[in-house]
Amino acid sequence: MYNDKICDHFMNPRNIGVLENPKYVVEVGNPICGDTVHLYLDVENDKVTNIRFQAYGCTGSIATASIMTEIIKGTTFEDIGKYEREDVKVLLGELEPAHQHCVDIGLNILRYCSEPWKNIRIHREYLVEEGESNV
Repeated sequence: MYNDKICDHFMNPRNIGVLENPKYVVEVGNPICGDTVHLYLDVENDKVTNIRFQAYGCTGSIATASIMTEIIKGTTFEDIGKYEREDVKVLLGELEPAHQHCVDIGLNILRYCSEPWKNIRIHREYLVEEGESNV
């Protein structure tokens, strides 16, 4: 079972979709489960002014991406880089052992978005696209 926060962000993902002409596109993946998240960032003065994402993965991964985008939006690269594993655990709420990979995905989203110029995007098809419902 997923906690209420994960369920809410899966059923009603925030910041889903693609930005037109983003400054950076970041890809975060988990080679063990195959989940992949692409994040599209608009940036001004080293601050993420807008962010959108597309994801292919489980309920937890999609919800994690949604939660992380809410944290990243309006935040400087420096402040994004200050988050640690324990912070991500708190942000996601209680997770069952089988869903702990979501902490890794969340932490990687934060790490990669704190230095987006170091990541490369590869296009893939996604489970959740803008305008789709998970219901």
